[in-house]
Amino acid sequence: MGLPLQVEIRTHIMAHGQVLNDAVGVLKHAPAHWHTTLLIELAGENRFNCLELIQGVDTANVARCSWAARSLLELHYFTRYVMVSPENAKRFHEDMACDYQDLLKRLGKNPQYAQIVARGQALMDHLWNHHAEQIKKGDKYLSAREIADGLGEGTPFGDVHKFLSKFVHPTSLSIQFRKAPQLQELVLSSIVETAARIIAHTFPLFAKHIKEYSAHV
Repeated sequence: MGLPLQVEIRTHIMAHGQVLNDAVGVLKHAPAHWHTTLLIELAGENRFNCLELIQGVDTANVARCSWAARSLLELHYFTRYVMVSPENAKRFHEDMACDYQDLLKRLGKNPQYAQIVARGQALMDHLWNHHAEQIKKGDKYLSAREIADGLGEGTPFGDVHKFLSKFVHPTSLSIQFRKAPQLQELVLSSIVETAARIIAHTFPLFAKHIKEYSAHV
């Protein structure tokens, strides 16, 4: 990728990242609350993947850029989901339990993980019985793809996710692709430009949401 595009993309990403960072700064002295913490952590995850993207650009690393871009794509839908309502935010906050329960279910099929699963399940049962509000045992964890489907954006999500995934996972394509410098430059540019559009669609809205939230805490 040529230097002008690197500079242009970097400026674009850093500008949006700074807007989000400034919004999060407003919450630094807010009273401790799960919702506040969730917004700060979600913003931090978005910003972290921006840095990953930039470092991927600097090293012309297609796989690293693809990982960051795909994460930003999924974060875009989780962020939009959380912004809809406090109820959605609470559901996402508690989704950690659904995700971990799914992991225990999978590990429970292998006897060698029996002790780990038993300890984990004891903690989870306490959570289900005493702390869960929006969720109940057996609920499926949230999926960025399903959120996109619910918004009528399943097809574009699927297309972009598939494209980025092709250069994330080690396959014959992703490995031998590195031997084609000209094609690699073209794909890298496409990945980074895709990520930049996702950032432009996510960060300003999230920054606005955080500022509106902060006015009421």
